[in-house]
Amino acid sequence: MLISASNLSGLEFGPGPLDPYGQFKHLKPTAVIDRGVFVFDGKFDMSLAAAISKAQKAQNLAQAKQLDQALQEAQAAVALAPNSIRTQLALGDILLETGQTQQARASYEKALELAKTIEPEFQIRSLPDIEQRLQSVR
Repeated sequence: MLISASNLSGLEFGPGPLDPYGQFKHLKPTAVIDRGVFVFDGKFDMSLAAAISKAQKAQNLAQAKQLDQALQEAQAAVALAPNSIRTQLALGDILLETGQTQQARASYEKALELAKTIEPEFQIRSLPDIEQRLQSVR
């Protein structure tokens, strides 16, 4: 597994269970390439990183108005990481765009619950955005 120093820092994702690369902070790399890429050998759970990637792909597909594929990617993202605000919001946004407001509301409510319970001190910044999305489906 190759991980850049910026991803390993965790600054983009947040602390604890929000960081898809957090497990590597406690491991010694088997090699370091050019002081910026860390090499780890073994088997690792990368479901959160894969889910974040799928959520981004879903958003890109939605912007391209490929809503069926976007919905499939967003659902796959939630299946990989159901306790991720990013995956729940991506799914909610696409459900809303496809006219499935009840299901979108459920995803937004889940995202709000997660923001209030998983590292809430860090995620407090996302509350207004999530609450605004919820208001749009009421």
